Amino acid sequence: MAEGNVATPFLDTRSFVREESEAFASELPTPAMGSPFLSLYELDGQSEYGDPEQEAWSTLVQELYDAEFDEALFELMTAARDLHQQHEASAGQGVDGERLLQQHFQQLIGEAENTVTSLERELGARDPGHLDEAELDALAERDTPSPNLSPEFEEFLGKWKKKLVGLAKKAGKLAVKLGLGPVLNKLKALIRPLLNKVLQMAIGKLPEAVRPAAEKLADRILNRRPKEAAPAASPSDPSSSGATATSPEDAAAATQAPAGASVTDLQQELNEQFANLLLASDEVDLELEVARVRSMERSSSTPVYSDLDQARERFIDELQELRDGEDAGPAIQNFLPAVLPALRLGIKLAGRGRVVGFLASLLAKLIGKLIGPEAAPALSRAIVDTGLKLLTLEVSPADQRGAAASAVAATVEETVRRISALPDHVLDNQELLEGFALEAFEQAAAANLPPILPESVYRDRPELLESRNAKTSWILLPLQRRKRYKKCGRTFKVRISPYVADEIESFEGPLSDYLYDQLGVEEGAEVEAEVSLYETLPGTTLPDIAHEESETSGTAGAVTATQLHPLTTKAAGLLLGEPRMGRNVPIGTGPQSIGVGQRLYHLSIPGKRLLTAPHSGRRARARRTGGIRLTLDGPNDTIRMHVFLSEVKAQKLAVRLRRQAHAGTVTAGFLRYLQRRLAPILRGERLPGIRVIQPGLASRAALGAALQRLPRDVSQAMTQRLQEAAVSAFAELAKAEGPRFITAAEEPADGVTLTFHMARFAGLQQFGKALLADGSTNGLAAAIAGGNKPDVRIDVTAGYKND
Repeated sequence: MAEGNVATPFLDTRSFVREESEAFASELPTPAMGSPFLSLYELDGQSEYGDPEQEAWSTLVQELYDAEFDEALFELMTAARDLHQQHEASAGQGVDGERLLQQHFQQLIGEAENTVTSLERELGARDPGHLDEAELDALAERDTPSPNLSPEFEEFLGKWKKKLVGLAKKAGKLAVKLGLGPVLNKLKALIRPLLNKVLQMAIGKLPEAVRPAAEKLADRILNRRPKEAAPAASPSDPSSSGATATSPEDAAAATQAPAGASVTDLQQELNEQFANLLLASDEVDLELEVARVRSMERSSSTPVYSDLDQARERFIDELQELRDGEDAGPAIQNFLPAVLPALRLGIKLAGRGRVVGFLASLLAKLIGKLIGPEAAPALSRAIVDTGLKLLTLEVSPADQRGAAASAVAATVEETVRRISALPDHVLDNQELLEGFALEAFEQAAAANLPPILPESVYRDRPELLESRNAKTSWILLPLQRRKRYKKCGRTFKVRISPYVADEIESFEGPLSDYLYDQLGVEEGAEVEAEVSLYETLPGTTLPDIAHEESETSGTAGAVTATQLHPLTTKAAGLLLGEPRMGRNVPIGTGPQSIGVGQRLYHLSIPGKRLLTAPHSGRRARARRTGGIRLTLDGPNDTIRMHVFLSEVKAQKLAVRLRRQAHAGTVTAGFLRYLQRRLAPILRGERLPGIRVIQPGLASRAALGAALQRLPRDVSQAMTQRLQEAAVSAFAELAKAEGPRFITAAEEPADGVTLTFHMARFAGLQQFGKALLADGSTNGLAAAIAGGNKPDVRIDVTAGYKND
């Protein structure tokens, strides 16, 4: 730690809070957490099995994963949250709001049960081994309309039926011992627990599986009587004490993965339950699985995020009430137990009571000059001048008084978040902790406080300013009811060239995809835009921000979640000329599970609105941007690569094929499309884009960590080989079978999907085994690069397809 960082302008002395004549001691290791959703088997990290059923179970769980079912669950959760927030805004009764959602879901539960009953009637008495896949596919597509269903209910039921049909296909391949009828009959018991977890997520509660560890955090901090120990962590559990949400070079990162479960976790649990039922050996096993699910349903959840919201409000009020010179330590000490359970890595601090106490004392000293009747007014005026006035037409005296306390509270909260991301060797060493904690505070202060120090300080310490523009400030909005995000008090007017748009990455592809595919900007055109910036707090989702901003007075048009993009350091540098204002996206997060502290931007472009396409019969949704979905199926030695071309790109390709453009030039464009998108997927940076079916790798979290562990030459070899196989097959399609694509592009569906089936892919079996904890990568890159070419077949489908 540089000496300059120790001589912080926020402290008068170089000394830190330290207990007299007592060395800093390492605390006991944090107790292991239970896996996010308890399963009958703990398989991750194993590569060999004594029981073939365990291998079958692990493989089946992976095969059942469906990215579209994640989308349906997320839309269901978002709609439920909107309904709950509307109720709270009008009635203000959280308990009644939860009861309202339970009543709202009753219709969906009944319809989902009816879907199971219908399939049980059609398929229950038949031999699973003789079910025809074409017949099952037709059954999945058959409409069973129900009156007066909301769009998100329709979406869920369609994907639910598709998932059940997929289960029936697996039953045929597995030669299920009990037949399909008894299994389908028990599936009804899984519906209510699943939807109850969606409801809990909607109202901001931490899912039950994470709750015991969150309670232990508070127990340790407040010295409450210890409760029963949590079950041992699964090696795949991303929330276990040994997991990290940031890479090693991102120590004290400002952004980390959320603590709560995502919809992918909910589907993971459901897939495990499906597998348990399919592989049950007798009726007793079926009843035991149903009993286990029902016992989990009876467990209560903890409102971690709403608790944090209330604790933050209390903390802000307490800061405003402090007198000059009064110690803020007790207020901080009360605030920390609410902060830590909402952080993925907060568990690391729970077993280090002295670290938490040290932080409370240090932070109290650091904010001492910013609070109190004498200091706070100057800070409040600076915040009003650098942002608050720009966000609202009226700034009341109460808003001004609360501005300083809100900014200080945000600084404290971000400091704790940064410190929770520090590695163990820093947290367990007093001297290192002192320096890193001070640096974390200074970084948080640069992000949350306006320029309040003398100019000479900023000349000597430029890192204490996040932006060169003195009028840039992030505001924790103190207006009416608070929101779970901060907003930058300044908007930026920018000009975006096609070259810049192509360099900036959004969640699943370049910004240029969004401009061309969803806004209808012509390729090669420059656009002028107004950029609004946001930063997430724990519990935030992209639809939350979009909904609130759409209701904000003065916002030009409705804002949708699709229009929010990650403000990475590269995006901030290219768009705003301020790279330090950006924050990179943590591995494992994305549009459906956004990181805490993630910064986002929205582009308002005059004359441009989202292009829509028909969806779920009665409604329209934003057109999809392009993307790739990979399935690496080790047991069947097959790779399926779904390449979705947006409607804009599909129509342009169809035009070129009609004109019989040179196959080589058409294929060169397709190669560029693959190169941009395929490599990040195989590096584990875009986890929704890949599914690996490999015994012993049952969870999505384990897959993400495993892909990141692979040597770069292995992922590069796999990327190169996939590109070669796909490009060769696409060239044949463009040369000899263009009408197949043209026919699909003429359909009214949104876009076209090319599905590449690659059989006998060299090195695939070894690649899957290398993803296990003890898997070897010796010679793997050479095996992939030097093996025989796979056999490739292409399916062309109108619309979006991912399995």
